[in-house]
Amino acid sequence: MTKYVHIVYVHPVENGEPNLHKVKEEKEFESHFNALTWVDIRNGRAEQKGEELRAVYLGRVNDATGELE
Repeated sequence: MTKYVHIVYVHPVENGEPNLHKVKEEKEFESHFNALTWVDIRNGRAEQKGEELRAVYLGRVNDATGELE
């Protein structure tokens, strides 16, 4: 059975936008809902603290092949 993992990266913010070339943290989730919920919570906390980091949902990865969908 094919297993999928949902990937979220945390990037530094440069010039008001996340720099997608620099990854500070990586998280894996079993569902799309959990991944997006974590992004919202992480970004909300970062904003409150004045952190220059933003979480971005990368997508769903096939665990067997490693392909991003």
